[in-house]
Amino acid sequence: MTTRRLRRSALYMPASNARAIQKARELPCDVVILDLEDAVAPEAKDTARRQAVEAVKAGGFGARELVIRIN
Repeated sequence: MTTRRLRRSALYMPASNARAIQKARELPCDVVILDLEDAVAPEAKDTARRQAVEAVKAGGFGARELVIRIN
């Protein structure tokens, strides 16, 4: 049997913004989506990828579902 989990709120954060990623750890949402697509300028893509990996490794998102939106 598959258990379904309701997701009331999903927060898209540009992975190029380290301060936004840190803030996402504290906000009351069900899903944090680290965006590597539209929210990130082309010249910031490398930084965004590195920061997304670092954020996943560091954790601290609690019970929130963590998603990385890639291009």
